[in-house]
Amino acid sequence: MHLLKTALAGLALFVTGTAWAQHFAGHDVTMIVNYTAGGPTDIEARMVAQFLPKHLKGVRSIVVLNVGGAGGNIGVNQLGASDDKYTFGFFTWDPVDQIVENKALRVKYNDLKFVAGFQQVALTYARNDTKPGLKKPADIVKSPLVRVGALSPSNHQTTRMRLAFDLLGVNYELIPGYRGLRDIEMAVHQGDINVAGTSLPGWYATVKPNMADSGIVMPLFQFDSDLGNGKLDRNPDLPDMPSFLDVYRDAKGANAMPSGQRWESMLMLGRIMDAMYRTVFMTPAASPEAVHEMRQAFEGLAKDSDFIAQYERIVKTKPRVLVGEKGEDIIGELGRISPSQLAFLRDYVEAAR
Repeated sequence: MHLLKTALAGLALFVTGTAWAQHFAGHDVTMIVNYTAGGPTDIEARMVAQFLPKHLKGVRSIVVLNVGGAGGNIGVNQLGASDDKYTFGFFTWDPVDQIVENKALRVKYNDLKFVAGFQQVALTYARNDTKPGLKKPADIVKSPLVRVGALSPSNHQTTRMRLAFDLLGVNYELIPGYRGLRDIEMAVHQGDINVAGTSLPGWYATVKPNMADSGIVMPLFQFDSDLGNGKLDRNPDLPDMPSFLDVYRDAKGANAMPSGQRWESMLMLGRIMDAMYRTVFMTPAASPEAVHEMRQAFEGLAKDSDFIAQYERIVKTKPRVLVGEKGEDIIGELGRISPSQLAFLRDYVEAAR
């Protein structure tokens, strides 16, 4: 009887695994990218599209569909409205829009089927000729006026930069409305704006070779990373770039420490975004079997030596992929924000409009 039960259990796993492994076989799969072509999100997405078919058994092709606009929300909305159970999204997600109930985001991330997330670090950079002339990052506090390029007023990157500059005491003007980070980079290059933010792919693929290496811009700071031991520090992927706290203490004193709602909000957004900067979701119509298979494909992708090599060449770090429950826990944090912090963030974002 014991042997029979073991055999039946093994057969059930084999049959189930086989069915799931063939779920995408023979299908063309659309991957919605919620920013325009050529930007940091698109750079990572196209690497995924190149190597994922090796791990998604029998899929005919993965077609990249760039749907930019509204700070990435148009692409997210399109995925949420799709009834195609094979379509998935590769996003730079924006939890701030869900936190503040931005009407431009018509679907909650919790309503989508989470697959995987990619850890990432965010950073800001500035033109060296920003008045009165930047010799080091802390000089940004001396500028009479800094023009900051941004996507939407509620965008996570916009919010984090504002929080950082408010804590530093920088006099800045927010210039929102850019469609993608490539448009912002062009505006920095032309001198229309002084400061912008990006992530590792954007920094290494375009900003550093096109502007930093030629002396047009300098990195201001990376957002401090929680290393898991209660200590905030530079991200290991950017060991030579100062953190926000480095610049804060250079500007305000070696023992200075920020505090208050702005600082707490910046830390909270850092915990969420740095742990899972890029996200992969499937449509609400996706079956549990399809989600399971897609998760397995991303687990395989994370171990794919060819994918890892190309990712390292472009992003300058190994891909760090969260699959399944760990990412769901991070999404769940959106519902655990204290009422006082929630009220502060909503007022803070509204003020940016």
